[in-house]
Amino acid sequence: MHTKTITNKLAFALCMALALPVAAAPRLIGDTDLKATKTSYSFFYADPNKVQLTTATILTQLQERLVAAGLSTTPCLIPADQNANNMVCGSGAIRFGTDFFSFNSITNIPKPNLPFTAADSDTGLDKVSLEFGVNGRVPAINQPNEMPRIVHVRFNKRIAQFGMAFDPYIVTDSTDLLEGRVSDGVQFVVNGQATPIRDFTQETRGNIPFVGVEDTHGFTELTIISTGGGSIIGDQFTIVPLANF
Repeated sequence: MHTKTITNKLAFALCMALALPVAAAPRLIGDTDLKATKTSYSFFYADPNKVQLTTATILTQLQERLVAAGLSTTPCLIPADQNANNMVCGSGAIRFGTDFFSFNSITNIPKPNLPFTAADSDTGLDKVSLEFGVNGRVPAINQPNEMPRIVHVRFNKRIAQFGMAFDPYIVTDSTDLLEGRVSDGVQFVVNGQATPIRDFTQETRGNIPFVGVEDTHGFTELTIISTGGGSIIGDQFTIVPLANF
């Protein structure tokens, strides 16, 4: 009887262990790790004084131009060309916290070459800014500051993969390809666990690494931490929902 009781308890404990969620295991990933079910968003800015279209029309027509250019990217309009925050893409698919600011300025991230039409000149669609860049920084002085930056991102469904193109350098005309680095690296915190730091100190100006995080248990929010100079400059945000992982 005693042996049977112990056996039953062990069986119960085993069942409970199997029923409990496995500990989170976030890992760093690159663009080649992304599943084909990914969705990518890029920021654009439409000056209302130049673009005479509704937001919905701008998004629809920008999407058409992106597809025509062979780019699988979903446009996301930022509300201001500089220092806007609380930016949202894909009807809440990605929501950036107040610590991430719009930065409509030249970056080292290539901008798309879109096939605008003559009609686009009439509506002003061709005046949409194609420069990429959002920044975790102090908004008042309009420049990256020398301190670690922490950026929070939230999602409207459980995500298995998230990543973005990081620009570790400001734009400069210096011939020194190592001048102007604003971030030594980044790491992600997902489900209470931090990934290793993705080192940027070996990158040279003009190299735009895609860096992301994956957790097969899924997550609805994450934190991005920039080390060294601290500024985060990036765009082309990509997600893979857990349901499509």
